[in-house]
Amino acid sequence: MSIRTIKRSPLQLNFVKQESLRKLCQAYGKEKQYWINLLRKWEFQGQLGNGRAIRDEFVKKKYKSKYGLQARHWKLALQDAIETWDKYWQAIFVVLRPKIYRKYTNEIERRYAYWLLKGYFQLAELMKGKSPSPSFAIEESRRHCVSRYVQRAIKKYKARAPCVKKSRTIKFDANCYELIEKKGRQYLKLMSLDKGKRLIVPLQGYTPINGNITIVIDKEVVIHATQEVHAMPNLGDLHEAVDFGYTEVMTDTHGQAYGKQLGSLLTKASDKRSKKMQKRHKLHAIEKKLRLKDPKKAKRIKKLNLGRHKLENRERKIRQTLEREINTAINELLEERKPKVLITENLRSPFGFNKGKVLNRRLSSWVRGVMQDRIEFKALVKGFHHEQVNPAYGSQSCPCCEFVDLKNRNGDYFKCLYCGHENQADRIAALNLLRRCGDEEIGLYMPYDQVKTILLSRFQRRLETGQPVTVPGRTLETAAKMYPPSYRDKCHSRERINSC
Repeated sequence: MSIRTIKRSPLQLNFVKQESLRKLCQAYGKEKQYWINLLRKWEFQGQLGNGRAIRDEFVKKKYKSKYGLQARHWKLALQDAIETWDKYWQAIFVVLRPKIYRKYTNEIERRYAYWLLKGYFQLAELMKGKSPSPSFAIEESRRHCVSRYVQRAIKKYKARAPCVKKSRTIKFDANCYELIEKKGRQYLKLMSLDKGKRLIVPLQGYTPINGNITIVIDKEVVIHATQEVHAMPNLGDLHEAVDFGYTEVMTDTHGQAYGKQLGSLLTKASDKRSKKMQKRHKLHAIEKKLRLKDPKKAKRIKKLNLGRHKLENRERKIRQTLEREINTAINELLEERKPKVLITENLRSPFGFNKGKVLNRRLSSWVRGVMQDRIEFKALVKGFHHEQVNPAYGSQSCPCCEFVDLKNRNGDYFKCLYCGHENQADRIAALNLLRRCGDEEIGLYMPYDQVKTILLSRFQRRLETGQPVTVPGRTLETAAKMYPPSYRDKCHSRERINSC
């Protein structure tokens, strides 16, 4: 079972309800910032692991919100502030742990340094200049030396304290709202700033809502609710690999393409965006020149021609269209192949383009992150395993004879210069990704030049052992005639191959 966030949009709210939500949002943001500032004291930092104790302490003092929030809401703001500080420190600890591992070779000293970062009580004592005592034995002099190093490291890598930059979210627990239904329409009765009065918000769609919810107020109001997702039993036993592309979302090992409209959608959106931004840049230049000569006209141009509301709405619709195409393609693949293990490349790794200006612009809008996120989510829901492999030279190496060369691929067409194997380039890439699953030599993050060295070495070993190529009717002698002399020289010299 996993948890996912669903988004619900309300119907158009009148002015009074919009203002009530915005005032509540601003009050919640100010309350959260108040708690963030208060929790900076080390007496509270030591209790971050026990937020209930902090809350009970202020309840005993009969604390009341300075910004008009009701009791349940200021408690949620406090919990939100505690979680913010926890994320702040955990991000610092992630940076410090590898440095501690490299700094200390002594097991006791390393263990003590890790222990200092394990709990907030010892962290607060450490930052006060003390050397807290652990449950295991360690000499006082060594303890003092390690604690001073960890304290200096924390001060070095500690960033500015967290803050609420923009108040646009409100959290509600199950007691702060009520979901009701009337004539087939769902309504949320939300706690407001006025005691005993609840704000009724009509919702679009129909899905169950329970647990904590978050309301995000920016240019529009969106309700984020959590929903349990139960994994479906996977009845397949197939290992399938896919190669992601630009013209289509993906191609499997059988050569079947999914999401064939992706390329046209990306090209159309990118070209339209480019023309639109060129015109906006000209208007920006005109508006800048008129600021001194004719301020009224400059203000009018900025208001009527350089607004961002329509532009952002258009971009949101484009993203939704692309996400729908990607999601549909993934669903079709899972329905068609029913894989037990799905093998892909890692789309989060950065890469550059050395193509033309127009092609680079179109490729830069390739929604790789959306593809990666949807695959990971579908793996949880559909019950298959998602495996990532190194994609280097996937569409340039032959899956039959393992010969790798740039000239093997020409656009979307693949033809091996050694054995003559022909196929679609995207299918070749998918086949090679499938072969690399479980490859102990080629790691996921291995540099591409090292991958090429390994592939060429394997091809050389294939020549030395006399293994036949898989194309019928062709031998090593006849295939060598298709092999250019410069490549033959490389194949006859292991040293030159390994230096490639």
